[in-house]
Amino acid sequence: MTEYKIYRVSGYFIKNKRKIPINVECKASKIEDALERVYSEIGSRHRVKRTEIFIPKKGGLKEIKLEDAKKTLFKDVEKDNFKIHVK
Repeated sequence: MTEYKIYRVSGYFIKNKRKIPINVECKASKIEDALERVYSEIGSRHRVKRTEIFIPKKGGLKEIKLEDAKKTLFKDVEKDNFKIHVK
C-alpha cells in the first residue's frame, strides 16, 4: 500500500499579463506527483501553460501535517474506510 502525504503548493500563474496567486493542497506519494497534479489542475481549470505557472523553490512546496490541512477531504485519509464522495 502506498503511503500518501499532504503537500501545500504556493505560487502564481500569469494570465492576461496579471499575476494570479495560487495555494493548492494535494495528496501525493512524492513531491513530483504533487507538482504534476498542480500543473494539470491549474492548466485545465484556467487554460494556462506549464511555462506560465511559477512555483518558487523556497517555500513554494511544503509537506504539511494532516491536522494543518485546510481541505476537509484529507481529515479522514488515514482511516481504513476512507472514500471521497463526489457530488
